[in-house]
Amino acid sequence: MLSREDFYMIKQMRQQGAYIVDIATQIGCSERTV
Repeated sequence: MLSREDFYMIKQMRQQGAYIVDIATQIGCSERTV
């Protein structure tokens, strides 16, 4: 399960145009989680 910080980080990175694969790699979770 993601922490609240991870959730907001994902949200911010998606708004900046980051790819899901890159976000998942950086956070250390599955692409499906993102």
